[in-house]
Amino acid sequence: MPIDRRGQDKRNSRIKYLTEKKMAQPADTFEAPLKKASDMWDDLRKRVNEDPKFVELSDNEKIKVYQNTEYKDFYISHPIVCRYMVCMGQFSGKAFKRYLLQCKSMEGKKPNSNAENPSEDQWIQRQADYIKYLWESYQRQHFSQSDAQEIWQNAYQNLSKEFKDFKDMHKNIEEKLKVEDKSNKAELVKEMLKRISNEEQTLDDRTTMNLIEKLKEQVMEQRRKKLIDQINADVELIPPTRIAQGCKKMLKPA
Repeated sequence: MPIDRRGQDKRNSRIKYLTEKKMAQPADTFEAPLKKASDMWDDLRKRVNEDPKFVELSDNEKIKVYQNTEYKDFYISHPIVCRYMVCMGQFSGKAFKRYLLQCKSMEGKKPNSNAENPSEDQWIQRQADYIKYLWESYQRQHFSQSDAQEIWQNAYQNLSKEFKDFKDMHKNIEEKLKVEDKSNKAELVKEMLKRISNEEQTLDDRTTMNLIEKLKEQVMEQRRKKLIDQINADVELIPPTRIAQGCKKMLKPA
C-alpha cells in the first residue's frame, strides 16, 4: 500500500504547529505581568538611587507610595511580589515566572486542603511558593531541597497567621461597631424623649425621624473614625518575613 506522503507531511505540520503554540502560550499569557513587574523593579531601583528620602520611609509608607502609582493594580494582583520588591529590595523575573506558571497549573483544580477556607489556603500556598522561588534565585551556592521547603513552610505559617490576625481584627471592629450603633440609637431616643417632655420638640414626625437619622450618621461617623483609629493603634502589625535587608541594599537578581 503506497504511503501518503502529502497527508503525512500535513499531519506532521499540524502537530508541529500545535506543539509550538502550546509552548508559546505561557510566554504570551504572562507577557503583560512580567513586563509590569520588570518596569516596577526598574522604577524602584531608580527611585532608591535618586530619592534618599524614599529609602528612609517605613515599609508601610513605601507600600503606600506604590499603591498610588501606575502600579496600583499590579500591587493588588501580586501583593507578595510587590511587598518583597518594595520592602526587601528583592525581585527575580525567573521566580515570578515560576510563580505564574504554578498559579496557572492550579487553576480549576479542587483545593487539596483541610483548612476552614480551602480557596484562601490555596492562595496563601501560592504566595509561599513565590517566596521559596525568590529565595532559591538568590542562592549562589548549592542548596538542599529541605532548606527550600523550610523556607516555604515558614512563609506559609507567617502568611496564614497574618490572614487570621487580619480577619480577627476585622471581626472585632464589626462587633464593636454593632454595639456602638445600638448605643447611638438608645442615646438619640433618650434625647428626643427628653426634648419632648420639656416641650422643646416641635418638629413633625417625619422631620423628627430625618433629624434622628442625620444625628445618628454624624455620631456614627465620628465614633467609627475614633474607634478604628484606636484599634489600629492597639493592633501590632505583623512585619513581612525578612530574608535580607531592605532597599538600602538592592540585590541583583531580576
